[in-house]
Formats: sequence, structure tokens, C-alpha cells
Amino acid sequence: MKHVAIVGCGQLARMLALAGWHMGIRFSFVACNNEGTYCVEGLGPITNWVDGDNVERLYAALGEPDVVTVERESVSTDLLRDLAAYCPVYPNPDAVSVCQHRLREKALFDELNIATAPYRAANRLTDVKAGVAELGYPVVIKAASDGYDGKAQWRLGTDADLQQLPTDENTFEWLIERRIPFDCEVSFIGARTSSGDTAYYPPTQNVHRDGILIHSSAPAGSLPESLLEVGQTYLQSLMESMDYVGVLAMECFVVESQLLVNELAPRVHNSGHWTLQASVACQFENHLRAILGLSLGSTELNHYSGIVNILGSQPDSVSLEQLPAQASLHWYNKPFAPGRKLGHFGVNADSSEALAQRLEQLQLVLKPASKASA
Repeated sequence: MKHVAIVGCGQLARMLALAGWHMGIRFSFVACNNEGTYCVEGLGPITNWVDGDNVERLYAALGEPDVVTVERESVSTDLLRDLAAYCPVYPNPDAVSVCQHRLREKALFDELNIATAPYRAANRLTDVKAGVAELGYPVVIKAASDGYDGKAQWRLGTDADLQQLPTDENTFEWLIERRIPFDCEVSFIGARTSSGDTAYYPPTQNVHRDGILIHSSAPAGSLPESLLEVGQTYLQSLMESMDYVGVLAMECFVVESQLLVNELAPRVHNSGHWTLQASVACQFENHLRAILGLSLGSTELNHYSGIVNILGSQPDSVSLEQLPAQASLHWYNKPFAPGRKLGHFGVNADSSEALAQRLEQLQLVLKPASKASA
């Protein structure tokens, strides 16, 4: 029986473990620096690790897994490199390092001639002002690392906005990016094995609010056919250049006839949760197949499919009696907090129109819950 250790204990670790159970895979988990473990409790042994702990003892406490993987990019790459002395670590630490830092991502995009929004780097307030002057308003300023779901980001449209930035010239590392008036947002998700075999899911169309994913649908109906090949070529180029193993997600803006890559996620991704109900092998199973050296499963779409995230709602505040018969409900076992991703609804349909109607219906189900949690 294969044994996979997952660094991180959030909902993605939970869904990886649930997808792997039916494959006969055992799991253990690394809880980093006293993070919460609610999502993975009962799914395998959990070992706490803090910076500076002995990695050999950690590997032994995990049960000497066959492979180590990650459920998020904000992990210690030093830890991953140390664990690589005992077993394969996928995706490799260098790939995780690139994806956890926006400026390193941008440098890789430039190296591979992958289109992205114009940007500048900033380490001092003078850099910020110079970058804004070069790019022109409006711009988005993002922390180079540790920002997610819209956190550590600022949208500037005027000099008055610029004056409100929380600047400390000795501490920040920022990316200044021209704000793009995009037509829609899409994501591409692919999987790659250590032997170089690849598989790609149909692109997903995403709707965000305040940087948080609200709902996704696949296949992406607003994506011109000409850009499908461009996106897949970009994703393949990225995986090959990083010698990537596992699932990689690439988030993009569609701007008229152009595809601009926004950022990468070196892991399974929220926008790919629809694969749980609409493909032979979901993104979680294919990630496990890839890192264990197994053949990749089919990514063919067997329905129009989508998800709606449940944000900051108590389980008993969701009107389950209003849940459409075609929808599935996935709770992440997280404690309640306003705005937190606590679960999602998944739904299939036989047409894009029917899918849009069902996604809208699911959002109406959640409206009373959002009011109750406000």
C-alpha cells in the first residue's frame, strides 16, 4: 500500500486524502507551525512541525512515506528540500519556490515568452512611485509572497490612493501590475508525471469577488477556441521548464483575443473542484497518480459542470431543503469564520444554459446564509 505525506492540513489535503482512499493509499499530514488540523482529523496521523525541528525525526514520525507532496504553496521550501533526502518530494521544491513568489513567477513567464500584464518590482516607496508613473493608473500592488484570496493587495486609481499605502521602506517586497480590463477569468489545470506524460482538463471560467473565487464553470464558454491551444501550450511549457510533477493550475485573464497569465498554483486548485463530479479522474486523483508514478486518468468532461463556494456560512444556516437534486455538497470540516471557504456545492448539467441556471439557483440558496453570517 502506497503512503503519501501531505505538508499542510487544509481542505485540499482533506480532498486529496478522500480521493486517495478508494485507491488504497495511506496518508499522513504535516501540521506546520501549529496550524489548525480540523480538515484532516481522522484521515491519518498528524505530526506537528515547527521551524528548526529535526527532519529525520519528522520523516520517521510520518511513518516513512513513499512520497511527500504539498497542499499549498506557502510552505517552507527548506523543509521540502530536507525531506527530499529521504523520499521524492513532488512538486519539487524549486517549482514550489517559483510559485510562492510573484516576482519569480513573472521572471519565469518572461523567460518562456508567456504573455502577462505589464509589471514592475518595488522594494522602496520610491520604486512604487516610479513603477506607478511608468505603468500609469489604474494599477494593482501585490505582496510578492504570502498573499492569497485578495489579501495583501491594493488597487490604486489616483495619487490619493497611493498616499494610503502602508509602506515601510525596510520590509516590503511588492509587485506593481497594470490593472487589466479583462473580458473574463479562466484557469487551466494539467497534470504531469516524472516521465513527462501529461493530461489537461478543459479550461474553467471563474468569477471572483474581492479576490475570492465565488463560482466556476467548465468548459469555459467565453474562451475563444484560438486561445485553448495557447493556454495548454503555456501550461505544458511551464511544467517542462520546472520539471514539474503533479497537478499545476494556471490562472489567466482573457483580454479580447489575448490570454494573459496571472499566477500559478503548484497544487490542486479551487477552480478544479468541479472535476470531482464531472471527469473519470478528478484533479485530486490525477495529482496522486502523477506523484506516485502511475498512469494518468482520463480528464474528459462528461457533463457541463461547476461549483459555488460556501463562504462564511454555518452548516445549519444553509437551507438544504432548497438544494437542487443535481447538486452535491462538500463540507471542509473547518470552524466558522466570516468570509472563510467552508465548503462548496458541485453541480452538473447537460448544457451551458442549464448549468448557468443551476449555479444561479445555488447562489440564491446561499444568500440567506450569507446574511445570517454577516
